[in-house]
Amino acid sequence: MDEPEPHIYEFEGFRLDAAGRVLLRNGEPLPLTPKVFDTLLYFVRHPGRVLEKDDLMSAIWPDSFVTENNLSQNISTLRHLLGERPGVNQYIVTVPGSGYRFAPDVRTVTEAEAGTETGKGASSDADSGNAITDISTELSPHPVKRKGSIPVSVLLVGLIAVSLSVAIYFGFRSRSTSVQPVRTIAVLPFKPLVIENGDPELELGMTETLITRLSNSRAVIVRPLSSVRRYRGPEQDPQAAGRELGVEFVVDGSIQRWGDRIRLTVRLIKVEDGETLWAGPFDEKLTMFAVQDAIAERVVDALALRLNSAERRALTKRDTENPEAYELYLKGRDSFRKLIEPEVRKSLRFFQQAIDLDPTYAQAYAGLAEAHHSLPINSDVPPKDAFPQAKAAASKALEIDESLANVHASLSMMKCWYDWDWTGSELEAKQAIALNPNLAEAHRAYALLLSTLGRHQEAIREGARAKELDPLSPIMRTLESLFLYFDGRNDEAREKLTKTLELEPNFWIALLTLARVDIRQGKYAEAIAELNKARRTSGDNTQTISMIGHTWALAGHRAQAQAALDELKTLSTQRYVPPYNIAMVYNGLGEDNEALLWLERAVDSRDVLLAPFIKADPSWSRLRANPRFAALLKRMNLE
Repeated sequence: MDEPEPHIYEFEGFRLDAAGRVLLRNGEPLPLTPKVFDTLLYFVRHPGRVLEKDDLMSAIWPDSFVTENNLSQNISTLRHLLGERPGVNQYIVTVPGSGYRFAPDVRTVTEAEAGTETGKGASSDADSGNAITDISTELSPHPVKRKGSIPVSVLLVGLIAVSLSVAIYFGFRSRSTSVQPVRTIAVLPFKPLVIENGDPELELGMTETLITRLSNSRAVIVRPLSSVRRYRGPEQDPQAAGRELGVEFVVDGSIQRWGDRIRLTVRLIKVEDGETLWAGPFDEKLTMFAVQDAIAERVVDALALRLNSAERRALTKRDTENPEAYELYLKGRDSFRKLIEPEVRKSLRFFQQAIDLDPTYAQAYAGLAEAHHSLPINSDVPPKDAFPQAKAAASKALEIDESLANVHASLSMMKCWYDWDWTGSELEAKQAIALNPNLAEAHRAYALLLSTLGRHQEAIREGARAKELDPLSPIMRTLESLFLYFDGRNDEAREKLTKTLELEPNFWIALLTLARVDIRQGKYAEAIAELNKARRTSGDNTQTISMIGHTWALAGHRAQAQAALDELKTLSTQRYVPPYNIAMVYNGLGEDNEALLWLERAVDSRDVLLAPFIKADPSWSRLRANPRFAALLKRMNLE
């Protein structure tokens, strides 16, 4: 009779118990999924031999068809778990053109030598082994048959998140567990497998949903879409993107939809050395909505994150049970991101259609609120036509789910820019930060309020925190510079704006802010050039026309200033023009009575430009001693 295979093996400080399916390092158990364990077991039972890839796959997956990627993924996980340094394969040696060789000397351990110690270790880790097996079930790269029918884009995020979580778990496990470090990750925009068949809505929707999923834990900081969306190009180097984003890990993936199926590949990459910690192909037709709950729970277990009860509830809650509503919401987000009036109005229709299908869809109400309140800021829409609707949508969202940090941040800005309710605005901003300290939008909202109130040092700190969380967002970078300008730190503001414009040369708000700095330093020609470019790239936003007139006036060219003023007044007979913009030209011309008259009209119409600028902008310094100006500030509760 053939002798039975030994059960216990030792090599370089490791002990592998085949019967108990446990790997110990210096007596401490290490977590392995079943197939990773099988891979290591096959290696230790054949030390020193060159093992062909086909033989390995047949031994580890005897009843399944798999690709070499499955084997490569297992080996990559083992190398990291065993502690191999990048480029130094001391345990598993790659034999080019053939396969792999397990290099360490392996010693078999008899039962007498092992005593009862290994048995105890195996018993104590039984629960851990079962948990890992349960997780591995969700990692199968083969099609899964389930009941029901929903869009695959809703559920596929869950599978990816679980796989990523296991990879991140293995990457982080070797660190000290006494303190839970905060890790930084960027999910790069998914790219089309076939360029001409790209689906931007699906690609960015998948990216944004995965960002949201992974952002629910305070132990992980995930860069928001506003920072990562610039990396949509198929030629983008993910490691370089990770360095620019200042993160430790990046998720890089490709995706394509064919009918009701999705095909994609995903990699988790360590930015420091480019090592792929995990890679997985998916070709799935998923069919069950409720699987998101189970997947979310397993993500937390795999990451070994400590969540409070509120975070755990947020991790597994369902935004909607209606797949069609979810698809409409993704369409709305895709349109809103363009931030031009026709697309924002299109997003309003999509969000409303999603709400019509599911009146309890809180995030659809949140999208509706954000789109409404962006219109007066970016598109010269009357505040009284947009903000009441925005507030109603935000209130409805919080009525459904009061824990939405993004909605509290939106309400903070509405109470600041439209209601002039400074106490209420601060409460909402602090609530948003308390709910999600890593939400850049929350810190931006608080910084805007602090700046409005003249608390510039605090605004600068909050603005810097917002930029730290969302480092490549042009608006976050520009606002940080604006706060420095308000504080009189013009050279610092200029330096930061120059870097922002290197990243986004046509970002009109940065050009407008740089022009403000130039005006304060008497560089009128430079300011005019920047403002003309801002006007072109903004689609003739009237704030740019206003600042052009203001600058010509300060430079002594009254005819050009009057031309800009006339243009604004003509436009005001055709559509809404913020009165603040007309007041600014009169301010440059030194016509104080007219400037104050138009500022009073701005107060009457709740002009959104008043809150951020009327108290903080040094352009109004000459009028601050005027009793009418003081009365304006009093009406706004600023005095």
